[in-house]
Amino acid sequence: MNVLEDDGRPLTAFSISLRGLREQAGNPTLTQLAEKSGYSQPRLSELFNAKKVPAEDLLRDVVTALGGDADQWSERLRLLRSEEQAFQKATAREGDSPQAQIGRLELENKRLRELTEQPGVVIAQARAAQESASHRIQAAVRLERRASNLLKTAQEEYRLLHERAPEAEKRAAAIIADGAATAARLELRGRGRHEEIVTEAHSRADAIIARAERTAHEMLQNAENRAKEHRANTYASVNKTLKDIDQLRVEAEQAVQQASSQRTSLEMRAKIEIERLVREAQQRLETAGAGEQARALDLLLLDFNITGSHAATRGRHARRTVPSREALPNNGKPQLDLIAQPPRPSWTGWTFPQQRQ
Repeated sequence: MNVLEDDGRPLTAFSISLRGLREQAGNPTLTQLAEKSGYSQPRLSELFNAKKVPAEDLLRDVVTALGGDADQWSERLRLLRSEEQAFQKATAREGDSPQAQIGRLELENKRLRELTEQPGVVIAQARAAQESASHRIQAAVRLERRASNLLKTAQEEYRLLHERAPEAEKRAAAIIADGAATAARLELRGRGRHEEIVTEAHSRADAIIARAERTAHEMLQNAENRAKEHRANTYASVNKTLKDIDQLRVEAEQAVQQASSQRTSLEMRAKIEIERLVREAQQRLETAGAGEQARALDLLLLDFNITGSHAATRGRHARRTVPSREALPNNGKPQLDLIAQPPRPSWTGWTFPQQRQ
């Protein structure tokens, strides 16, 4: 239920009193009250929100369902009708000045803003979809940072492996030099010995050199294989992470598009509903003889850029031809944007540099 403020109108005071009776009855919901009274929820909502003077049958059935005195409320309804007519006449007499017209338009503008806030469930769903898309984008950003960190780690390990390769070469060179020195020492010691000892020394030196070369070659080969394997695994992991990020981006864009579509649909429905309510208000004003106020509502529709912006309503609420008149000055104020449309970021997907062989 909307909050009712006492604006001096007899119908508003009557609806506030009726809300008090509803609270005394345990404040039943409109669904429960509709089952007891036999009337639809929209008619009950009009009754409790001071939309129009209620019919006597509707009032008596609702008061009876709430446990009140139907005869007493019928008498109050008859007084309300006379007081409401006097209030409408006084308002019509006082409403000839431009200031009064602007004041009434501001009140009507406030009421129309409240009407746009009625479909709260749809707006809440659109906001929830936007929040979900925002969370997914944040998750994609976190995955992107994680992938960047993994790539930096892989590059660092690859650099360390390349730095260790010269160290292995140095160790192999040291082994070779040690073997050569040992062979030289053996040769010096065996100059005075038999030729067989010299030959044996050369054989041992050759074996040491061959073993050192094989060891150095194996170490270099293993280091290169490990570096290639680790680099391949790292690139595969990074590519998979980037694909997951692309998927999350696509899902996030789809969610944002769905949210934008829902917001656009909601804006159209809100405009249709506002125009329908304004047409009903114009009919009631014309019935009451307030034609000037009815034409002022056409200016309100022009200020809101509603007339002509969507398909015409049908039936007794069909759009009427709006006379060509200048709208009231807006004093530099921006036009009301019922639902702002957020920009959609473009995304072309991730690319990864060519892996070096």
